[in-house]
Amino acid sequence: MKELTPAQYDSVRPLFTSLTHYLTPEAIFAGLTPGRVFADAPNAPQTAVAWYGHRAFVVGRADEPTQQQMADWWRDVVLLERAKSGLGGLVLHVDTTWAQYITAVCTPPTPQVYTRRAYRLDARGASWAVDFPADFRLRSVAADLLADERVQNKAYLTEEMVSERPSTEDFLAKSFGVCLLHEQEIVGWCLSEYNCGPRCEIGIAVAEPFRRRGLATLMARAFIDQALTQGVYDIGWICWAGNRPSVATAEKLGFTLADERDVFVA
Repeated sequence: MKELTPAQYDSVRPLFTSLTHYLTPEAIFAGLTPGRVFADAPNAPQTAVAWYGHRAFVVGRADEPTQQQMADWWRDVVLLERAKSGLGGLVLHVDTTWAQYITAVCTPPTPQVYTRRAYRLDARGASWAVDFPADFRLRSVAADLLADERVQNKAYLTEEMVSERPSTEDFLAKSFGVCLLHEQEIVGWCLSEYNCGPRCEIGIAVAEPFRRRGLATLMARAFIDQALTQGVYDIGWICWAGNRPSVATAEKLGFTLADERDVFVA
């Protein structure tokens, strides 16, 4: 597997058609997310990987020679770099061709199989404005929030900001979101991920003591309202199939299931 330059990305783009409900590859191809792309043959690729952070997307031909190339890539690039960096697990999203081979090829460690759901929403044509309970306050994620010395628990927010972006500065330049404050403490956030034109995905969480009050739904509505002001209306919600609260929130908001498939967590 050879690493491609950004000028070569268009050669592999058509291979990712079956994974278009997941925005990470397209954000990488567009130069909006600083990922890496590998292919079996840069000039006429039949197999490719788009990789950023804790997500990798594997598509294309999976004959025996290509499986060996993928195994070499896993050993010589992924395992070596993860060991050096100390980063945690990697989630492998694969097309149907690779689904039967990936656990044998990308090992050790043997990937564990889980089911991932991709929901999508066209947010246009609806009102998303919302009022929060009096003891909570919503703030946009912006430089003034991070500089506000009165705000507590900022790490809860900033750790998520850099999970999909290389820095908080990069997040502020390319993404957007809202956070929920109780008194002066951040107790929830809803952030855009992999922004690409009119599309983004959602990252959302509410701190444990404040769950089961409908606050995630209210935050998501406020986020969607903000997204529309940014020209973003095609919104993805990616979650584990077994995460019933996340599934229920997405469906309550009107997201529709666009894709469900096994993913492999190493």
